[in-house]
Amino acid sequence: MIRRAILQRHLIGLWLGFGLMSSFAQNQLNEMQQPGLHQTPLHPLEYKLSADSLVNVYASYRRSYTTVRTQQKPRIDGILDDACWQQDGVWSGNFVQQAPNQAHAPSEKTEIKILYDDVNLYIAIKCHDTTPNGITSLLGRRDDFSNGDIAGVALDTYHDHSTAFEFNVTAAGQKVDLTHLGAFKWDTDWNAVWEGKSQVTDSMWTAEMEVPFSQVRFSNESEQVWGMHIWRWIARLGEEDQWKLIPIDAPAMVYIFGELRGIKDIPKKRHFELLPYTALRYRTGDGGKNRIGIGLDGKAALSSNFILDYTIFPDFGQVEADPSVLNLTSYEVFYQEKRPFFLEGNAILKYDIGNDLLFYSRRIGHAPTFTPPVFGDQSLVTPSSTNIINALKVTGKSKNGLSVGVVNSIAQEEFAEVRDGNQQTKYAVEPFTNYFVARAKQDYRQGNTTVGGMFTSVLRSLQDPNLKSLLPGQAYTGGLDVLHNWQNRKYFIDAKTFFSNLRGAPASIRLLEQAPIHLYQRVDASHLEVDPQLSQLGGWGGDIQGGKQSGKFRASAGLSWRSPGLDLNDVGYLREADVISQKATVTYNVNAPRGILRKYQVTLAQQHDWNFGGENTLDLVQLEGQSAFTNLWTLQASLAHAFYVLDIRQLRGGPALRKDPHSMAGFLWSTNTAKNYSMGFGMDRTWSDNGLSHAYDVLLNFQLKFNGRFIITSNTFFEKVTENNQFVPSPTLNIAGNIKYQTIYTTLRAEYFVTPELSIQYYGSPYSSIGYFDKIYLVKDSHAANPENRYQQLTYSSQDADYQYYAETNNGSVTLWKINHPDFNFQEFRSNFVVRWEYKAGSTAYFVWTHGRSHFEDIYRPHVVEQFSGLGDADGQNAFTVKWSYWFGL
Repeated sequence: MIRRAILQRHLIGLWLGFGLMSSFAQNQLNEMQQPGLHQTPLHPLEYKLSADSLVNVYASYRRSYTTVRTQQKPRIDGILDDACWQQDGVWSGNFVQQAPNQAHAPSEKTEIKILYDDVNLYIAIKCHDTTPNGITSLLGRRDDFSNGDIAGVALDTYHDHSTAFEFNVTAAGQKVDLTHLGAFKWDTDWNAVWEGKSQVTDSMWTAEMEVPFSQVRFSNESEQVWGMHIWRWIARLGEEDQWKLIPIDAPAMVYIFGELRGIKDIPKKRHFELLPYTALRYRTGDGGKNRIGIGLDGKAALSSNFILDYTIFPDFGQVEADPSVLNLTSYEVFYQEKRPFFLEGNAILKYDIGNDLLFYSRRIGHAPTFTPPVFGDQSLVTPSSTNIINALKVTGKSKNGLSVGVVNSIAQEEFAEVRDGNQQTKYAVEPFTNYFVARAKQDYRQGNTTVGGMFTSVLRSLQDPNLKSLLPGQAYTGGLDVLHNWQNRKYFIDAKTFFSNLRGAPASIRLLEQAPIHLYQRVDASHLEVDPQLSQLGGWGGDIQGGKQSGKFRASAGLSWRSPGLDLNDVGYLREADVISQKATVTYNVNAPRGILRKYQVTLAQQHDWNFGGENTLDLVQLEGQSAFTNLWTLQASLAHAFYVLDIRQLRGGPALRKDPHSMAGFLWSTNTAKNYSMGFGMDRTWSDNGLSHAYDVLLNFQLKFNGRFIITSNTFFEKVTENNQFVPSPTLNIAGNIKYQTIYTTLRAEYFVTPELSIQYYGSPYSSIGYFDKIYLVKDSHAANPENRYQQLTYSSQDADYQYYAETNNGSVTLWKINHPDFNFQEFRSNFVVRWEYKAGSTAYFVWTHGRSHFEDIYRPHVVEQFSGLGDADGQNAFTVKWSYWFGL
């Protein structure tokens, strides 16, 4: 049966190869005879039995379009009635369907034409539709792919078969631009300055684009050859049509692109962009003072390949607030970057190592490190973030395939005030700091092999003794990486190694040794020891993985490690050190419709972790399935089991604590997001084998769309947890407890789009979490399988208001311990109201109202939803900002 299945797959590959090539040869014969269009015919003998998928067929199939220079600049309005569209160049069609029925004829006809002059590239796309009332035209946020029908072009301007710039327009006229980073990774945070409009008629919708050459990067050759991909999405059908098919099973996109030819003799000139801004801000938390800010962002073309971006006194007042979190774990919460300067064009600066990063840009401008002590009636006024004086970055790629990225940023010294009546005491809370990041990567074999490296440094001016004892003065990290693909990227191997070296006063290094990611003070860790005299801390790590990444059957295996002294957290992100992890996955992937299924995927995964002392810290197996249905609904489901391990971090420096075996199951279901109403529902369930720990959470989301302009989105999350091994803070003892807590939060977004450039947006997120400990334990034998042998239960002494607990020994004596009461009741509300107007391409005006308030007490109060009422008595913080910026292109 297996041999028959393999033979059938080979025969199908042969048949599809012959059939598709014959079909294309017939369909495009007339087009090939027109000036400006060139096809390279394929000989059937090129497809042998080893070519068992469309990936090999289309990786070899070459399609090109030759543009022509126009002397008649079009008016970008989406109508396509300009003389150049009528007289210059040729239209190209014969698209092919990628989804849902791969390699089939498309449901609707699509045509494209591309022209250029000395300054711009002009793109016109005709999206014919026999059901014009079915065209989905919905205004939404820029870079949101869910806003109905869309069409666009991706340009591999370096022709490196790996990276590309993409420009798209929705049927409603909203722009979507992004950069391709290689494989199926892209960066939608990149925002270029270009024009794009659309128009809906009684037989089609049309897209018209003007892309300045200054917004993309390319070689200095007099005649350009670029990779090109053109696509169209028909929302009501869930159909994607492509000018040159990129098979769904392909492990990457850009290397299968067609070609754009004919761009010649573009004038070589240095391009400069200036974006000055001014902002007026009023904060109630600053004593009601007004504050005026000015700053400057800009770009300078160092060459046609390399760009300098810079910002002086940046302002991020329009950035959406982070979600609320009450963190009960020993791990740092990871927040997504939202600031434009640190998002746009940063593809080259990415050095991902699993869930860790060598460069985590949120470190720049983070909240101050030191919190001055406050006593009695004193109050503290401290900045919420560190002001950035300036930042610059240089990014680009040479014609020989060398990618370079450099970032340097300076953050100013910050101070806080402790107020006691009329007396004010000033404290330094964050030092003057310089951040530096450099990344280089060289492509070989048309991007199939890359070799790269990265280096970072953080230099602090530590004049204040408090800060000198808290922070290292110097922090250096670096890494090397190699990625190799072969057989049309069917197989890959990816290897990285990296290091860190931190230098500072012994007190600061001792704090690092005892930090949650290191825990050198663990009493049962024979391979770790706190050295109070150290003035340096160093470590290293690595990742290596490989496998098969295309076809129905895919598999990968990998090994990663982080030595106990590794620390990336000065300008990177490291979740935990002292870990070795082995992973393996096997996936069965079907992308062709079958019955009610549009496509589906099943994955079996396994992971085993241990530390450098040989203790087993994770042992997990997981089965996961994903499916999309013909009605465009989706369903994901997973089942996992974790075996007995030791948690080396739960007691925050105490002995490793046994973590009982437990199982997890969950699902997430969602309806068709192209509809005016869509929703999703998910649930996860976790339970330990001994029944002492269990949890469930529920996720409900919905989206409503009105009149093609108004969108309401809501996401609600609720969890209820009982955890028998929860850490309880104590200065001298290893204490754990049985915690019961509930959390609920909602994220609500309401967005109204007057035009693609003018929008009104509201974001609000109420959060509530309550919890109490019904049992408090003294840890006796942390490795014991039986919880009765692992813990000694303590009894609360209600006669003492200082929360004393006691335990009786076998001889009847009583020992008392005092700990801080661990129960909690926490609520928070954060919101943003933003009016945004892009009155000129690249130029914007904002009005922003930001509001926040929170309430906390160490007393448990039941009914998690009812506790939102406590926010009414909390002091609210308001900030109002009016910001105006103007873009100059020189």
